[in-house]
Amino acid sequence: MHRILIGYRLLLLSLVLATGSLLTVLFQRGTMPPQGIQSLITRWWHRSITISLGIPVRVYGTPRKEATLFVSNHVSSFDIAALGSVLPVHFLSKAELQHWPILGWLATRAGTLYIKRGGREAAADANRAITEALSMNHNVMLFPEGTTTDGNVKRFHSRLMQSAVDSEVYMQPVAIRYPDPGGRKAHPDVHYVDGMSFMDLSKRILTAKNLEVEIYFLDAVCAKDKSRDELARYAENEVRRKLESLYPKSQEPGTRTQNLNSGTR
Repeated sequence: MHRILIGYRLLLLSLVLATGSLLTVLFQRGTMPPQGIQSLITRWWHRSITISLGIPVRVYGTPRKEATLFVSNHVSSFDIAALGSVLPVHFLSKAELQHWPILGWLATRAGTLYIKRGGREAAADANRAITEALSMNHNVMLFPEGTTTDGNVKRFHSRLMQSAVDSEVYMQPVAIRYPDPGGRKAHPDVHYVDGMSFMDLSKRILTAKNLEVEIYFLDAVCAKDKSRDELARYAENEVRRKLESLYPKSQEPGTRTQNLNSGTR
């Protein structure tokens, strides 16, 4: 029965990827407006991936519709499919992905933005690309921890949040969680372990049991007249506070949250 289930999921996933690739070739043009056929196709593609893998996505709170920098903690590569099934959003990826055969081309057509490895100049280029997308009323998703985690939130880096300051748009924190029946902070089959290949992680997700995703859209704040560091600390604390409220009290101490909510909507 286990092998039949895996075969069934692989068949569905193959059909989704083939159909999504065809629709990308026909309709995607390297951008991601908040409305229209391009955003519908991308959300359908991501949602179909979650369905084909049998992973329910539960959403709490209300995401802003446009011109928003979404800032989320990062647990798994599956975060992209989960968040993309809910939001029409540009994701930011390492520049190497752009040159991968087929996948890089598809990602670019679907509106992915890229950041090169390096220092200030690489961040400045990424900030310009994000600012341009936000200025067109598009949405952008950042994972400011810069890596995946085991569910323990790491420090949010502020450099790329300069785009929200420059654009004077809203930033909305997002908390993503994979509940674990065993009581850990994240389901063990979703997060990356050192030395694990992408195929190993994909196999674990494909065969996982009792796996689901919870996405929490938290209070947005306007970036106007705020520094990027203020935004980063606010987002990090909001995400920590939400996730800690979902764990038993004995697991984590509480975190005080800086109040930047004057003028949010």
